[in-house]
Amino acid sequence: MIDLYTWSTPNGRKVSIMLEECGLDYAAHPVDISKDEQFKPDFLKISPEQPHPRDHRSRQRQIAVRIRAILLYLADKTGKFIPKDKDGYWLTMQWLMWQMGGVGPMIGKSTTS
Repeated sequence: MIDLYTWSTPNGRKVSIMLEECGLDYAAHPVDISKDEQFKPDFLKISPEQPHPRDHRSRQRQIAVRIRAILLYLADKTGKFIPKDKDGYWLTMQWLMWQMGGVGPMIGKSTTS
């Protein structure tokens, strides 16, 4: 079981979608960043940096990493969405890096002034 501490943000949605697509069991725990819940002492004990999933079946007790690393962790854990062949792997990495620095960040930004 994975505990996902998240809020309804573009990055939070990416992880939720990936968990669903991978077919993994998880429990979502809302962390309302509009109320600064990510800075409360109880939450900081779990995650000193940001919301993240906690995989109870992993050798690592917590995976405190950035969103893209979480996506890679979940893909590796399930063997889904990352080709095994070298060319396919690097093509996937190319698109992931583009998403990280291109359209991905822009989706969360407002277009109004």
